[in-house]
Amino acid sequence: MKLGIIGLPQSGKTTIFNALTRGNAPTTASAGRIEVHQAVVDVPDPRVDVLSKMFNPRKTIYAKITYADIAGLESGSAKGGISGQLLNLLNQMDALILVVRCFESDLVMHPQGSVNPLRDVEMMTSELLLNDLIAVERKLERLAEERKKGGTDKTVNARQTELFERLHKALSDNKPLRDLEYTHEEEKELSSFGLLTRKRILTVFNLGEGQTAPDVKLDLPSVALMGKLEMEIAQLSPRRCGGLHGRVRHQGTQPQPHDQPVV
Repeated sequence: MKLGIIGLPQSGKTTIFNALTRGNAPTTASAGRIEVHQAVVDVPDPRVDVLSKMFNPRKTIYAKITYADIAGLESGSAKGGISGQLLNLLNQMDALILVVRCFESDLVMHPQGSVNPLRDVEMMTSELLLNDLIAVERKLERLAEERKKGGTDKTVNARQTELFERLHKALSDNKPLRDLEYTHEEEKELSSFGLLTRKRILTVFNLGEGQTAPDVKLDLPSVALMGKLEMEIAQLSPRRCGGLHGRVRHQGTQPQPHDQPVV
């Protein structure tokens, strides 16, 4: 599975990436450049540990997740459609992790001038939705041109037109495409089309010192944690730390007060 980490500049994407992967990627902003850090990590599973002890294999293999810290997606990037390079990266992801800044910092200014988690979530999800709307409109235009030329199968054209008109209606109503139901044939039709709002999204609220999770009601699943603390714990030796995966999954550990995240 591939998970893409996205968010506004200065939200702490790379901090969360380092916390999840025990990495040490630099947490300085990329100033709008498309920049990607990737790492593959094992998913802790006590069932695998039990089986490994029982059968004593030469090698124990866990399920793996590839995390990609994707910089470059920000407010306004989808007005003309997300750039090809960035869109190609996002399309490769099975799901997205949206990092939302909750911490205050005089050293790291928020690109919108103030910290507002709900605004930032709506801003980023709107960017994804707008990109899909542009892509669907372009597809409908191509289908209309094909009908005029008469060079394609009329049955296929009619089926695709009906499907993409339904997608267009949902997007025009600000409804993400993951909320729609699809037939097996439609799933196959859309599998290579790269619509971003069909992907599942987990929202991560990146907290500062002493903060609690913001009182924000979302339609998306969410989790709140102190990214900088989690990163520092993850970078300790394995004997002293089980990593963010292990501690949250097995023990339900909650972040403790610490310094603010830097980025």
